[in-house]
Formats: sequence, structure tokens, C-alpha cells
Amino acid sequence: MCIAADRAGATKMDRPEWGGVNPHNSEVYFALTNSSSSSNGRGQGGSDSAPRDAANPRSYNTTGNPGDAKGNINGHVIRWRENAGSTGFVWDIYAFGARAAYTDAQVNVSKLDDSNDFSSPDGLWFDKRGMLWIQTDDGAYTDVTNCMMLAAIPGKVGDGGSVAIGGADGLSVTTYAGAQPGDKLRRFLVGVPGSEITGVALTPDNRTMFVNIQHPGESGDLTNLQSSWPNPNGNALADAVAGQRPRTATIVITRDDGGEIGV
Repeated sequence: MCIAADRAGATKMDRPEWGGVNPHNSEVYFALTNSSSSSNGRGQGGSDSAPRDAANPRSYNTTGNPGDAKGNINGHVIRWRENAGSTGFVWDIYAFGARAAYTDAQVNVSKLDDSNDFSSPDGLWFDKRGMLWIQTDDGAYTDVTNCMMLAAIPGKVGDGGSVAIGGADGLSVTTYAGAQPGDKLRRFLVGVPGSEITGVALTPDNRTMFVNIQHPGESGDLTNLQSSWPNPNGNALADAVAGQRPRTATIVITRDDGGEIGV
């Protein structure tokens, strides 16, 4: 399929993962997890940094410096809307992943802060109310936080404007950024060390949510466990000896007052 898309001249993307459709306006959202200096074209593997273009405009290093091309380290979420009665569409980038500490406006384009900064969006899902849920599968920000899930009240394509983004190549790439999400994008939960947050479902009354915690402690081993989740002891080595190694699981989330999740 990738070969066929290349043959047709499709736009290469920075490692696409999940897609979702806003039930209120039929706009399509797609999570582009990242690219890096080890990328060949887009995604992972190879030897050359992926070239920048309007749909994939950033390349920067792990300190947030766009003058040193390392790739789209933190990823972004792109979206588009089909034109009525035609085969054309309009698009923009809903949110650019970045650390809050990245102060360069050409990297932290969405001006994320400590309440909503994220990296490597992967899972992406709209509930029937039109709330957007974003889940991360990340290795670029885990020195500060673990993979996470965020809740958003999205706007619509075109609610922002054009942005010129420079890079180490000395060129300026014009892209289209959605309105900065501000407090309409918030961190909802944070996983345990080594885990990926993936999979989400809500009961029809929106009062019970199911979320998967996948491969917790992924980077650990029997002599240096990264996690003992979901065991309550907290002593990873003692838990391992007792046969209580970290395990993938599904968690169930409800509100203390029994109300709807996320509102």
C-alpha cells in the first residue's frame, strides 16, 4: 500500500497511527507520531532526516532547537475537511506536540504548557459527544513524564492561520496551524513507566471509560524492573521474586460523583 501511495504521489507523513472523524462536522483527524534523524522518508528506520514540507514542517533537536535538524521529535495531529460536492479538501495541523520547556515558537507552535504538553500522539478517538481523546506512545519525553492520555474540545479546520517555520536548511516552510488549544486541551491521565496508553471505549451513558495500559516496564528486566504495576507493593524486585511482574491490563475509570467522563 505504501508503494502504491508513493507511486500516486501521495504526501509522505511522519509515522501515521490512529485516525478519527469528528461526529459533529465530519472533519478527519490523524495522529502523526514522529520522525527522527534515523528516518528514511517518513517514519522510522533508514539514515537520512526526513525533508520538511507543509504537512510535516518541523525539524529540531532534543533541546527544541530548530537550527539543528533531528526530525519531528514530538509529532503532531493533522486534520482535514472535504469540500462539499468535490474531491478537494482543506486542512491544517490541529496541535503540534512539544515540551512546555521548548520556548521557540517555531517548535512549540501550539504554545503547550505544563497542563497539556505531549509527545508522540498515537491513539486518537472521538466519542459521540465530539470530545477528542489523544493517547501517546513516546520515548522522547519519558525523562520527565510517562505516556499519557489527553482530552480535547477541538475547534475546526481553519480556526487558526498560516505559520512560517524555519529550519537548519535555511528555508522557511509555510504551514497551517489550528488555533492554539489552550485550556481546551488537558492531560487526563498519565501511565506507569515503560507503558503505552492505547485503546479507549466509553459506555453509552459516558460514565465509565475503559483504557489499556500496554507493556508496562517495557525497558526493564528481571534484575532491574522498571515497574511492578499493577501490584501495590511498589518494590519492583520483591514483586518480581513473588511472581508479580508488571502486566498489561485494562483499567476502568469512573467519576467519584458518578457523572460523565471528561466534562
